Amino acid sequence: MVGGYGSGKTYIGALRMLYLSYMNQGLPNMYVSPSYKFAKRTIVITLKDIMNRSGIDYIHNKSDNAIQIKNWDGLIWFGSGDDPDSLRGSNLASAGIDEPFIQKKEVFQQMVARVRHPDSSQPEIFLTGTPEELNWGYELAMNGGDRWDVGTVFGSTLDNTHLPDEYKDSLTRGYSDEMIDAYVKGKFVNLKQGRVYKPFDREIHCIDRPLSDFVNIPVHIGMDFNVDYMSAEIFAHIGNTIHVYDEVRLTNSNTFEMADILEKKYPRAFIYPDPSGSARRTSSSRSDHEILRQRGFIIKSKRKQPPVRTRVNEVNNLIRTNRLTMQNCPYLIADMERVVWKRGDIDKTSHPELTHSSDGLGYAIDYLEPIKKPITQTYRG
Repeated sequence: MVGGYGSGKTYIGALRMLYLSYMNQGLPNMYVSPSYKFAKRTIVITLKDIMNRSGIDYIHNKSDNAIQIKNWDGLIWFGSGDDPDSLRGSNLASAGIDEPFIQKKEVFQQMVARVRHPDSSQPEIFLTGTPEELNWGYELAMNGGDRWDVGTVFGSTLDNTHLPDEYKDSLTRGYSDEMIDAYVKGKFVNLKQGRVYKPFDREIHCIDRPLSDFVNIPVHIGMDFNVDYMSAEIFAHIGNTIHVYDEVRLTNSNTFEMADILEKKYPRAFIYPDPSGSARRTSSSRSDHEILRQRGFIIKSKRKQPPVRTRVNEVNNLIRTNRLTMQNCPYLIADMERVVWKRGDIDKTSHPELTHSSDGLGYAIDYLEPIKKPITQTYRG
């Protein structure tokens, strides 16, 4: 669960941990906080409050950082993420991780390795947090490439009916718009540096449409060439709007492999590739454009790449006017939310897996929906 401050994440996490301790009676379950001090101020207090009000009989063993629940022989251990190596040990039936966006990825990796008890009735890992940083927690929530069996729920502080209006008002008054998005609405926002695609809002621009809507509509593909992270964004161009409904991402690959995949799924599609792909490569006697063209694709490309700022402005223009929507494209959505500026240019080094999907789509938008410059006339008197 991703939510703002006061959205109820800790309460929901406590309820889930109690439920898992009941389902996995007699087996250890662990709740990992950023530190033991943090746990004492959050999850421990919340668990004890719920059990006290519910008449549940328990023992809090502070020296062992554990709670034993007598009613159903439940066992909850508390772990500290400030030292991931300390989480090594015996098998767990389930685990919860609080505030993953301020914890190390090793914490999650340790829990993946430890939630393996053979007698567990419900082995699972749940996470609750406010998006402080777009780190591994973001990647897990986005589930790029469908790597994990995971579902994500977003919660806003403003939707918590148990909070007084004064508290909600104080939060919105004290934060900037981007901080409100992250700390109140629980949205993924990069607060560290300036976002490149700042107008993007997944609540507005991520729209699920039946794929049958696009059966009889020409297929368009924006493509970025790279040995790693070769990207193709598949979309429909209807009027002056663009809807991305699929994407293909390859690593350690080449244009021949990408052409094989696209030819099977989207034969004779219109492809808008990186204009630099028209040049021959040392690894092949044919250019990337020629390889695609010989497979029957219709190549649409300008003679040279547009300036980066021009391409970004064109993409943002479509986003701002709600003419760019998307679905089934986690890599593109990650770019929209995470790509940032660095010394006046797009940051392509801090996170090498980023920028490729948005670059590929940008080449298509620059070709199909460029920002037209006003025509100026010179009058001679």
